Amino acid sequence: MGISCNGICQRYRARKPVSIGRYASGQKRCNSCGVFMNWDGSWCPCCNYRLRQSPCSGKYKEKYLQIKKKKAISFGL
Repeated sequence: MGISCNGICQRYRARKPVSIGRYASGQKRCNSCGVFMNWDGSWCPCCNYRLRQSPCSGKYKEKYLQIKKKKAISFGL
């Protein structure tokens, strides 16, 4: 937990999915708390930091964008 973390985010902590990446499955990460969570908002519920909604690394970002593109095509967007 980070300096400004109040521990509320632990209630929303997410388990790692087996077959798909965290971001592709809808999980978000708080850089302050260091926790992946299932949360609908864009801000961390305990420290009010902006949640990461896509990967930083180029390799994983490419995989995430490919999955996102496949989903958009299958939904006809």
